[in-house]
Amino acid sequence: MKPLRNFAIILAILTGTVVSDCVRKVQVPPDLKARAPVPIEELVNRINSYEKITSFTAQTDIYVFDHLTGEDGTANRYGANGAIVFARPDKIRIKVSAPVVNSGVADMTSDGERFCLAIYWPKEDRMYIHGANLNELRRMNAEDIKEAKDPRVKEAGALANIRPQHITDAFIIKPIPLDGRLEYFKEEDKEVEPNPKPTRKSRLISRTYDVLYVLERAENGRLHLRRKFWFDRTREGVPLVRQQTFENGDGRLGSDVVYEDFFSVPNTGLAMARTIKISRPNDGYDIQLVLNQDSVEINPELPATAFVLENREHMKDMDLDRSGRESIPVELRERARSNHK
Repeated sequence: MKPLRNFAIILAILTGTVVSDCVRKVQVPPDLKARAPVPIEELVNRINSYEKITSFTAQTDIYVFDHLTGEDGTANRYGANGAIVFARPDKIRIKVSAPVVNSGVADMTSDGERFCLAIYWPKEDRMYIHGANLNELRRMNAEDIKEAKDPRVKEAGALANIRPQHITDAFIIKPIPLDGRLEYFKEEDKEVEPNPKPTRKSRLISRTYDVLYVLERAENGRLHLRRKFWFDRTREGVPLVRQQTFENGDGRLGSDVVYEDFFSVPNTGLAMARTIKISRPNDGYDIQLVLNQDSVEINPELPATAFVLENREHMKDMDLDRSGRESIPVELRERARSNHK
């Protein structure tokens, strides 16, 4: 023990010698006051309680950011008004309108297996597109879009990577089965973030989160990360503020969803976010939806036609399940041929 005691004495002497010359105070991000940790069982129950919301409708502002066609670190931004309808397990309908042109722009439905998209504006591009959305098509990157021979791909950019389930998974939070198929654990995490009310002395703050990990065991026995849920312990009620999903069993980030600006959902005891930001970094796009709180209806009775979209106006038909050029309407093939000339 004597060598250790001598080392402590030497360290104390050195510290006392240099403290007046070398020590100076520096600004560090202050910790926001955090609530007590939430037991893991309660976090799981909170996720599963979202099953109380079986359907809802709302008016919304929709913004899409295309990172693949932007240049010099910018993204192309598209904005419109819309109406959204959701129903469990994964049904969705989105109607998009543009006040500037006083016209409906698009209408999309999906029942979890197939999707239909009707494009009404601009008139020269009116089209009815449909296909199986469960079969994830190959992701398009910036180079693919640049070299694509198909005119649809160049016009669509990163929007060609959008699938209905990317949106439904953000709104219709899937439960965590308690039958042993999935495993889960939690950790405490501190993140340094921009101060929402910055001052000259404090531009950054430190938030405390409870993070719930959900894992799935593959046939080979290995565990794969599937989802992460972030609960903010610095906010009242410790709300769910972020959901991340992972793909392919290799940890690849699928969606990173951030929930902001909460309000209470009547008759459920749940909190819903007005602003939902869906980031798909490996697909090259983001979607932000800002709900009109006064228009939100929880668990309304929906007619059987709510998720049916037919080509009643006999627009150009594009079947994405058909391979190659067969899926491209004749009119588009002729337009592409003339443009090439």
